[in-house]
Amino acid sequence: MSEENVQALREWVDAYNRGDRRAWADLMDPELETLPTPEWPESGPFIGPDAAWDFYMHFEEMFPAREAYEITELIDAGDILFVCLETPMRGRASAAEVGFKLWCVHTLRDGRINRIQWFSERCDALEAAGLSD
Repeated sequence: MSEENVQALREWVDAYNRGDRRAWADLMDPELETLPTPEWPESGPFIGPDAAWDFYMHFEEMFPAREAYEITELIDAGDILFVCLETPMRGRASAAEVGFKLWCVHTLRDGRINRIQWFSERCDALEAAGLSD
């Protein structure tokens, strides 16, 4: 099942990069739980694919000029996937370019993503995934 989980994650990123809400949501468990980083102003959790998509689109509004998100690190732990996502972004107001880099732990159930937890620090994400440095 792990290879299918990695493929589901790659499809998730591809659908998101295309802005294909339907394809993205089809990869999600209907009870998807999305947990932003503790520093994020909206603490969540966001329950369900629609709430998660809306949360992500709100974030995207702040950084309209971005390239595709890229998986730069992936550790396959079966039904848990440790992932680093990166992209350069440009702020709407300042036009300043910033590098976006966050780690997330995806938990899958029956081949569908049912939990996404975001972290600003790699070590925290590794710990949440039950992995060590």
